[in-house]
Amino acid sequence: MKVMWILDFLPPVFARRLGLSAQASGSWVGSLQAALPAGALELTVCAFSPALTAPCRQVMDGVTYLGLPAGDRPALEQALADEAPDLVQLFGTENDHASWVLELFDPERVLVYIQGLAGPCGEHMADGLPPRFLRRQPLKEALARRTGGLTVRGHRQRFLERGEKERRVLAAARHILGRTDWDRAYCARFAPRAEYHHLPEIMRPVFYQGGWRRESARPHRLFVSQGNVPLKGLHRAIEALPELAARWPDTQLFVAGWPPPDKGPLLRPLLHWLAEYTGYLDSLARRLKVSDRIHYTGVLSAEEMREQFLLAETYLLCSSIENSPNSLGEAMLTGVPCAAAAVGGVPSMLHPGEGELFDPAAPGALARAVAALWADPAAADGMAAAARRRALAVHDPKAVADALLDLYRRLCPGG
Repeated sequence: MKVMWILDFLPPVFARRLGLSAQASGSWVGSLQAALPAGALELTVCAFSPALTAPCRQVMDGVTYLGLPAGDRPALEQALADEAPDLVQLFGTENDHASWVLELFDPERVLVYIQGLAGPCGEHMADGLPPRFLRRQPLKEALARRTGGLTVRGHRQRFLERGEKERRVLAAARHILGRTDWDRAYCARFAPRAEYHHLPEIMRPVFYQGGWRRESARPHRLFVSQGNVPLKGLHRAIEALPELAARWPDTQLFVAGWPPPDKGPLLRPLLHWLAEYTGYLDSLARRLKVSDRIHYTGVLSAEEMREQFLLAETYLLCSSIENSPNSLGEAMLTGVPCAAAAVGGVPSMLHPGEGELFDPAAPGALARAVAALWADPAAADGMAAAARRRALAVHDPKAVADALLDLYRRLCPGG
């Protein structure tokens, strides 16, 4: 069977072969590819990238890699004709090429894989922030675009525009691959002609080792795996710090990513104005007198991320919306107690009795969820152990790969 995967990023092994930088996201694709048995199918990985100016092709370890310039529809049409796959798996729904695939290839032989859902991300981008962030600011928006950044309103508009493209793709889809009750319900609304198929994700290998131990963790240390985009809700974690610190004076928050830019008190107002969201985080922390409790780690490799899980007493997911955040699955596999916002598909991943779920919009709910774990360490450890047991079963690489191959055979019995 010949299967073509279509991605919106270059896989790291392909990017390095081309002499380009490999992006950190998209690890689930590599994990899935590694789990497929050798010789199970003839795989072509077709990747769009703005770093490319012309199509390119490489064959590595029995896999054909195609690189296409972003926005190049004729190159996609030619690739489909040349490779003649039996089945196409489309990773992601919000890009222009997602619509092209369903126009250029038989929709009955296209499996649309839900990564995130852009429309809801746009709708929830500014949750928990002051209303001023959604007002038009023409000068700031123009400057942000020139420097490669976005205002909060810009982030929201970008995701809402992608959401419109996404809904057109879902309307044309015949087969959808998803992971949560939430994405299934969303697809039922916008993909009425599609059959929904459920398949969990495979996490990065290092997290299956587990290893979290309370005696090795730092007491009252929180870890948030992403904080530079408003959707991830870091402002809510900062708002909860005073309440937690009043009860546990050694409370500390560690955040994966870079700190807000700061060039001293004279330039700080200008930088806060330009770097809108991160500037707000810095101002918020200073106003609440918790700046000394917040530590930014920089961008983390998988091994470094695992080390942060092992050092934390609690992994905190404070996003305004998520489908199936890999960071939560990785935390569950590692065995660290989890507190997570009960939004989108999160309750499909972390069940009651496996961690603390909270409503991120409810005042004080985040702090209460963390406090519940810290006040009863034995119960927290029991929940984390239960979460790890189920995560090992749900994200089992062989089971996921076998289920995907079975689906391929059902969709293309003669392939």
